[in-house]
Amino acid sequence: NTFTLGTAPLPLGCTYTHIKMASKSSSVVDVLDRVIGLTTTTTTTDGTEFIASDKWRGSKPGYVFQTGELGTGYYLDGPTAVKKRARSDDNDDDGGGGKRSSSVVRFDATKDTTHSIPPRPRPSKPQQLSGEQLLAQAEQLASEQPSPKLLELSPKGIQSAAHSLDKTLQRNQLLRAQYQDDPEKFMMNELALNDEIVSFQNAAVDVSCYDSVVECGVMGTFLTLLSHENSDVAISVIDVLVELLDTMLLQEDGKKGGGSGEGGASLDPVERARSIGILANAFVDGGGLELITSNLGRFDETVEEDAKGIEDSLTLVESLLDLDRAGILQRASGKEKPLPSVVSCICNQTTFVAWLFGRIDKKESDADHAATANATISPAVLKLHSSEVLSSILQHEDYSMQRCGRALAVLPKYASAFDDSDENPAAKSNGEGNNVLDGMEILLLSIAAYRKTDPQIEVECEFLENVFDSLAASLMREDNVADFVEKEGIELMLRCVREKVHSGGGALKVLNFALSGAGNGSNDAYKKACETFVHVGGLKILFPLYMARKSAIPCPATCSEGGSNLAKKGMTKENGGAVSKRAKRAAHARKKWLAEVEHNAIYIMYALTRYIGKDSQYDAHARLLVKFVEDDCEKCDRTIELCLKFDEKARIAEYQYFRSDEAEEAEQAGVDIELAALDAKLRGGGDMFHRLCAILSFACIGSARSHGHVRDQLKLQGSGISVIKEGLKEFDSLLAIGPQKTQVEQYLSEI
Repeated sequence: NTFTLGTAPLPLGCTYTHIKMASKSSSVVDVLDRVIGLTTTTTTTDGTEFIASDKWRGSKPGYVFQTGELGTGYYLDGPTAVKKRARSDDNDDDGGGGKRSSSVVRFDATKDTTHSIPPRPRPSKPQQLSGEQLLAQAEQLASEQPSPKLLELSPKGIQSAAHSLDKTLQRNQLLRAQYQDDPEKFMMNELALNDEIVSFQNAAVDVSCYDSVVECGVMGTFLTLLSHENSDVAISVIDVLVELLDTMLLQEDGKKGGGSGEGGASLDPVERARSIGILANAFVDGGGLELITSNLGRFDETVEEDAKGIEDSLTLVESLLDLDRAGILQRASGKEKPLPSVVSCICNQTTFVAWLFGRIDKKESDADHAATANATISPAVLKLHSSEVLSSILQHEDYSMQRCGRALAVLPKYASAFDDSDENPAAKSNGEGNNVLDGMEILLLSIAAYRKTDPQIEVECEFLENVFDSLAASLMREDNVADFVEKEGIELMLRCVREKVHSGGGALKVLNFALSGAGNGSNDAYKKACETFVHVGGLKILFPLYMARKSAIPCPATCSEGGSNLAKKGMTKENGGAVSKRAKRAAHARKKWLAEVEHNAIYIMYALTRYIGKDSQYDAHARLLVKFVEDDCEKCDRTIELCLKFDEKARIAEYQYFRSDEAEEAEQAGVDIELAALDAKLRGGGDMFHRLCAILSFACIGSARSHGHVRDQLKLQGSGISVIKEGLKEFDSLLAIGPQKTQVEQYLSEI
């Protein structure tokens, strides 16, 4: 640690500039004192191991000046001191109480001053850190790093960023292969990889660069990263894809600012849609839906980051469904042959639907509730979002027309490439091994929880509505109707209506779809459903609703807008006629609720008259006809009232359309104005009018008493049976060839 110049030992590293040796009798110590302005200190040679000194006071023979175990000062130089220092170093490495030397004194070669220079850190023994410690260390190091560079929105910039991303990924794969058991070795590289991924969010500013993103292979790299061992990397990729495929980017002045092209000019809406469609097609064609589905199996929603990953995954699927529904993916492909829809890919290539059912059916334990008590994304929010996505999938025409997917009762069990466990509480055996899931049972159980009570919060209310929408949409398929009837779904829906709770409104909608049917096929399943409805006492519950008895109408929950106190105030105008906007909005929601109850009751009644014939089981035909005759044909009176009411509403809607600016614009655009007016008429009440005419025809043809009563009542109303005939003719002109059209023509000939 020292070397000798003359007779005085000096610290290693000292240089001697500006030192002039005056004479042989002058010591080196005196020369140093003159150069650095120190007073001479008397040396000690009594063998003391340590002499305390807060600063350098000149050299002392046999001593070195340093900060050591005993503090700052002069330490005896020799074998003993070396051993003590070595032992002190060992103690430092072992985490002992010894204080490691933090600085040494060095001389500046250009100035006559001294300054402290930190020593090079000694290598320490490797320590085993926990996962939380590694994460905290990585986040601290990341916060100390400079912010990443912004992505250059040009083909050259995208290409450079793509190359950098590939290089970083290759380096990460190499480090992970070499140091599988030492995450510290590739921790910094993984942080850099995350920065590279996140930088591509900036591409959403200008969607015109999406072509370059696909051409440079960025989407392919993203798909590779979705299979990365670190789930956080996959979460970052999903987050970026959510930004890039946000449907708000389709709007010219959207919140993302994605309408600006090169040079700040507004990008043409068609080109904007094409660019987004190209990126979406690259994701779907590359197997992105399968990878998203697999990643859901390794996300733990009790961890905030993973919960966000699940939420982003659902949002990404929603965006793809919206883009596909708008026809953007098909137009972007440039192919004449229709592409498989996103729903078809989900149902045929993944088990994503099974995961949605499993998430809806998941029961939150006390431990999970405690872990997510303060979470930003709660399990209830994920459950609600899952129900929304499921509803969107089941309402797609590809599923309802049985072009893809299977019946809900025999869905394939959810599987993930990252999940080695065979345990899945949502799965159940249906005679096909242990690889099927009963989605119909899950939906019915979710509704059964609210058969007697109302939802208490808005999230529960929205979730229940989504479940009803999903179940109703699934009943457009005959195979699901058969399972629905077999699992006593009709009885459950009638129970909800009878209890007059919030679920009764959704139950009426489900019954409408379960009994009405979607096409002109065999319709055997719907006929059986109608017969079952009559057999289990459905007429006793339906006709009070059809007659608009207030005591029978289900009430919306107080947590819903239509069931709040504001809705009652807006309906009754208790505030002296001065009603707030919120009260008006709530009153409108209440009126909408009542209108839907009325419409569903009419649709169910028409379905019964359509499918129930003289050959029906349980004597259903006679039991239905009797209802129109009893109590002095009051049901016929109500049907006439509704028929004239909706006829008037339909005519008003048609008249208002002809008088509107919309009709003038349509005519200028070359649209068939008569066809557009007919559409407005049907939406305004014409569709209801047609079905009510068919209901009256059923009653009149089946019972002479009902027929005479209807003719008399129409005369009293200043009308005649011709109103019913005109309605039937219009209805017949709109129907395709099939059993339903044949039945309406029979009504026309016999009424």
